Amino acid sequence: MIKKIWSLLAPFHRTFLVFVFIAVLYETVQLGNSYVISLVVTLFGSGIAPLIWILLILGLLVFDEINMRLDNAFDWHIIAKQSHPIFRHLKLSAVSKFLKMNMAWHHKHNSGTLVGKVGDGVWKTLEIVDVMSWEFVPTVVQTVISLIPLFFISPWVALIAIVTFVLFAWLTIKGNAEKEPFRAKRQDFYEEEWNKSIASVQSVETNLMFGQQDRLLEDQAKIHDGIIGEALKEHRLGVFKYNRWRIRILTVARRIILAIWILQLTQGTLTIAALIFVSVLVERLFSSFWRFARLLDRAAQNSEGAKRLADLLGEEEPLETGTVREISGQPLGISLQDVCFAYDGDYTEEDGALHDFSLEVEPGQIVALVGPSGAGKTTIRKIVTRLARCQKGLIQVGGVDINDWDGHQLLEQFSYVPQGDDVYIFDETIRYNIAFPCPEATDEEVERAAKLAGILDFVLNLKDGFHTQVGERGVRLSGGQKQRVALARAILADRPILILDEATSAVDAITENEIQTSMRTILTGKTAIVIAHRLSTVWGLANKIVVMDNGKKVEEGTHQQLVLQNGLYAKMVSLQT
Repeated sequence: MIKKIWSLLAPFHRTFLVFVFIAVLYETVQLGNSYVISLVVTLFGSGIAPLIWILLILGLLVFDEINMRLDNAFDWHIIAKQSHPIFRHLKLSAVSKFLKMNMAWHHKHNSGTLVGKVGDGVWKTLEIVDVMSWEFVPTVVQTVISLIPLFFISPWVALIAIVTFVLFAWLTIKGNAEKEPFRAKRQDFYEEEWNKSIASVQSVETNLMFGQQDRLLEDQAKIHDGIIGEALKEHRLGVFKYNRWRIRILTVARRIILAIWILQLTQGTLTIAALIFVSVLVERLFSSFWRFARLLDRAAQNSEGAKRLADLLGEEEPLETGTVREISGQPLGISLQDVCFAYDGDYTEEDGALHDFSLEVEPGQIVALVGPSGAGKTTIRKIVTRLARCQKGLIQVGGVDINDWDGHQLLEQFSYVPQGDDVYIFDETIRYNIAFPCPEATDEEVERAAKLAGILDFVLNLKDGFHTQVGERGVRLSGGQKQRVALARAILADRPILILDEATSAVDAITENEIQTSMRTILTGKTAIVIAHRLSTVWGLANKIVVMDNGKKVEEGTHQQLVLQNGLYAKMVSLQT
């Protein structure tokens, strides 16, 4: 765990070394405070002049000022150089990781669990760092520094203190190792709880409509019962087993040390002033042992969340092997040759989503993909953009194998409008959502895109116009309005290839007609793939229609040609008209 956290905080290694130096300096000065009473007793026994007492007080005031400034430097270093910068580093590292991972990775992870894991892991890592900085390192330094004079004054006591420290440390480490399974199980419950909590908020309308609030609350109660159960097992082990043994060890050590001091006093090898000093040192040491044990316990309690964050941030990122960043000639064509694809694992005929699929889309051509639900139409979008990798076959964009393209540059050749349910609307203004791919776009460019998408009149009639806040996931917009915002976003992006995946499925017939009127303008000079269930969307638009069924191409041609074939397409036309 320590190795993982140390690796996670690699940019701060030098900062930590500087901190250790400050801590050593600070605790060395603190040792002087422990010697003040002993010094006063020694000076009093010597019968010094009143002037010396005055100088002593003045000297202590100077010492206190130095001590205060060191204390300030110690605190400020932790706050300004560690806590806040580490929080920023970990949060940005997590967001960077999310943005770099491919779609397959995101599909395997629940978003609520990921966000909860990062939030919990960041705070627990900070807690560990703060514990180490504010208390653990100063405690260790204090212990070592306190042992030095103790070795000179009472070496046997120093030896007993070291043995006690080793036993304390061993018991603490052993106890935390024994508690680890309970902590891991408790962390599993936490991750489940984060997922359920987010789902409860996101599904609030469904919960209200079907009256299942009590059921969801009961699910949460079971999770928290599990959390408490594992926590009690962990704490029972600590309180009734390991704490008892630590108390026994400390009690025996105290009695042995007392016997040694009595022996030294009777033999005249220890003065009263020295006894006061070493007794303060020993109490500081024993207090440090308890602090040391409690701090290790706190660090261990937070270790599971920190370890899972380290594992998450340490996951291997997709390796970019493509080098092609741009090619001459616009627009770009798309070619798929004998492509086989399965979403999970290796391709097989039983589990595959696409089977020996071939498609040619010439530069500047508009090709429509139609067919029943589950035919594999949306899968085409995912594999040509390399968001999902096919297991067999060849895919080319602009005559270049998509595996030879630089991944970011490949995606910059595409803009798309997803199906209604997949449209993502940010909790921002309408302008922000439309201009998302081109934040530097002018107001005129945004308005033109909105007009072509058939949403300009709606926006201008709003009180705040393009500056209207749309709420989480666009809750203040209808399904059709969200889809038109997504279409305007794709238009403004103005990329060589446009993929429309049921781009008008959520709009009414009048609006669809308006969008179709603008579609020729929208697609001028672009290569386009139009995925549609509504065949009227593509009748007068597509240069070629490809009919898909069960991941295979079953028909291909123009609208008139396919109707005359009297196949699947003709049947679909008959049903829709």
